Amino acid sequence: MPIDPKDQWKRKIGRALKKPGNLITGAMSLAASAALWNPLPLILWSLGAGAYALVKAGGDGLDQEMKQEDQAAKAKAAAASREALRQAMEAALSQPPYIDWIRAGQLQDYRTLFRRLVAARDRVASILRERQAQEAFGGMSILDQLDYLLGTYLSFVRERLIYLQILNQFRTEEPQAVAAGERPMVLVKGRGGSRSPVQVPPLPSAIPQPTLEAKLAEIDDKIAALRELAQNEPATAQTREWHIGILEKKRDLLLDCQKRDQYVEAQLAAFPDVFDVIVGRVGASQFSANEMASYMGAVVEQVEESERFVASLKPAMDELAGGVDSGGWMMQARQAG
Repeated sequence: MPIDPKDQWKRKIGRALKKPGNLITGAMSLAASAALWNPLPLILWSLGAGAYALVKAGGDGLDQEMKQEDQAAKAKAAAASREALRQAMEAALSQPPYIDWIRAGQLQDYRTLFRRLVAARDRVASILRERQAQEAFGGMSILDQLDYLLGTYLSFVRERLIYLQILNQFRTEEPQAVAAGERPMVLVKGRGGSRSPVQVPPLPSAIPQPTLEAKLAEIDDKIAALRELAQNEPATAQTREWHIGILEKKRDLLLDCQKRDQYVEAQLAAFPDVFDVIVGRVGASQFSANEMASYMGAVVEQVEESERFVASLKPAMDELAGGVDSGGWMMQARQAG
């Protein structure tokens, strides 16, 4: 959103008036007016302060100060967003079913991988401090760009987990409750030697990571059953066809979401190698700022392209997400981003 020149000018005037020297002079003028019971010192200061503010606002110094202030505020907001995303990721991956999939080797432990990326970023910062260098490329330093990549990594992890949550809870119909009498029974020996049947609660087991193929097969089976019903019960044919249309729409949405997830997963897999290359190049004895700028620019451009692709398929994700019970995780993850 473009900045209104008038608002920018007002901000510069206000900043000039708040300069320490100006405030100190104003305080001294106020004290002098109070001591002398004469408003002249305060009036003279007001006129001088106004002229000083106008001259100061017209220079380039305040523009630079305000630019740095804006960059600092933006960096602070980005850091807060990253931390919120990190906490959401840590919380989600520490709970079933994600933690079960991680232990079974079915899902990457993105917590560990993110810590590795943060360590690489800190290593780059350490090298730059040792060299007393902070190379900047187009207004973004190396560390700024790495922080951006860290935030993007977390947002991609969020999208992966949301997709898996959708896939895990996707149903073509409401699951049937298991009757209490269908649970296995065992005979338990009592004190008098008699045995009485006792119902055994089901053993907890990890839910395997869902696959798109299984969900699509579930939809196809349901469609086939509906078509058979439509043929056997002609009176319901119109309703069955309407139901089939809904299921076919779900299938298309699932396929779009899979394409999106494949893109996200591929990008996530590339992050560790990208950070390793950056550490290697920054730490090389023959460090080339131009070469580094070219490489970092290409990386950021690729990640931004991935973000645009992921955003383009967001409507399909949102439509599917509205049909599952996520226990509040999806809403929290979206808010964190």
